Amino acid sequence: MAYPISKRRMQQIISATHFANEGDVIERAQWTLIKERFPNCEVFWKIFVVLSTRRIETEPVDINERIRHRDGVSADIKGIAAFHYSMFVNLTYAYNHLINFREPSFSDFYAHVGIVCDMAEEFLLKLHLFINECKGRESETLQKLSKQEFLKLADKWYDKRYGDIFDNYLKKGKSLPIWIPSRNNVLDEYFGDLGPWTEYKKFSQLIRTYRNIIMHDVHIGQLEVNGEVLVPKKEKIANYKKWDQIFAVASDTAKQEQDFINMREQMLLDIGTLEIHLNALWEKAISDIRQLLDQANRTFLTKFDLDLQPEGTE
Repeated sequence: MAYPISKRRMQQIISATHFANEGDVIERAQWTLIKERFPNCEVFWKIFVVLSTRRIETEPVDINERIRHRDGVSADIKGIAAFHYSMFVNLTYAYNHLINFREPSFSDFYAHVGIVCDMAEEFLLKLHLFINECKGRESETLQKLSKQEFLKLADKWYDKRYGDIFDNYLKKGKSLPIWIPSRNNVLDEYFGDLGPWTEYKKFSQLIRTYRNIIMHDVHIGQLEVNGEVLVPKKEKIANYKKWDQIFAVASDTAKQEQDFINMREQMLLDIGTLEIHLNALWEKAISDIRQLLDQANRTFLTKFDLDLQPEGTE
């Protein structure tokens, strides 16, 4: 039986619920790390994740039980919540490598930052498909492409990716799965020409390229200057993949200032910028969920196993 609740009661719960008082152990301990630049992480959690759990029940239960999903909640909602949580956790792991910084933290930090991008995009993709279902729409990219439109996507993939396959994959004995349509194609459909999505794509591509070189290539070249450990900037890393390229600028102060950065400073810039980009993308996610709530969308309520009651009848 669907859980009965009025819209007013729902809003009261959303307003009173925060990571600080109703999060799990990690959320309560780590939420302050993201509150300044990524507050929308908590906003979405309040209007989506909280509604799927026992936090909305009137009977008081232990916090370890309140954080559990209610029995009737659909699997796709649980999946969206899982990706949202996984993104949050990996973001806090990246922060902890920054806070407890030592040189080996550098590669661990970028491993987690790369995972944050993956988790965020999977979350947004699944949310897009969920919203489509609630609104009775099909995905143009996943369900309605003509053969000609599919081939246009393949053509773009060839232009952007094919030239790098040998050096980045085949020469190293790795195969490359080809995803057409790609996750980005589906998210292009969701966000359209919104500026925040365009800016995020540019930034995340730089992050992933940097991460791949740090994690999967030879140890990243470094310079020690006046006691500082300098590494190539993200935008310049393609010019410094070989140690000889690093050694060539060891005495070139101007080149160092132009192309290199303090290791920890690069980490600080990247995690802060990533949070700002994610916060902007979450604006659309929050707006779409609020619209479904305001309209009392029937599919939405069914998936959340909620029975919206008239005011004063609970």
